[in-house]
Amino acid sequence: MKNQAILIFLLSVLLNQTESKIFEKCEFVKTLRSLEVPDNQLATWTCIANYESHFDTKAKNSNTGDYGILQLSHLYWCSDSNTPGGDCHTTCSQFLNDDIKDDVTCARHIYDVTQKQSGNGFSAWTTYNQHCKGDVSSFTSGC
Repeated sequence: MKNQAILIFLLSVLLNQTESKIFEKCEFVKTLRSLEVPDNQLATWTCIANYESHFDTKAKNSNTGDYGILQLSHLYWCSDSNTPGGDCHTTCSQFLNDDIKDDVTCARHIYDVTQKQSGNGFSAWTTYNQHCKGDVSSFTSGC
């Protein structure tokens, strides 16, 4: 009976794992560059990822329903169900793995939509006004 409980526990741990990653700052910058994020936005995106998730791709805010390294909201951008939805036409769980291409694609879409609405695409993230507005060049320094 004890061995069964241990086996069930180990299987549940394995089934609940998704490939996730905690990026180093410069590794995140390099990944953004490879995804063709404009150089003049790298420091701000890196600052946002730092304050939103501490560069953790598996970050999930149970209070706000924000997902992934850039904390993308289920309210507008993705679906909590298994059916793709939201304005990024995907499931929120897709933002919880180590491949951040879809996160960045959605974040850039959010940026573009917000840029058209407010004139500042980064204002979609609350951490921008609190921590990432102004000179954030230290987030790409040495990278």
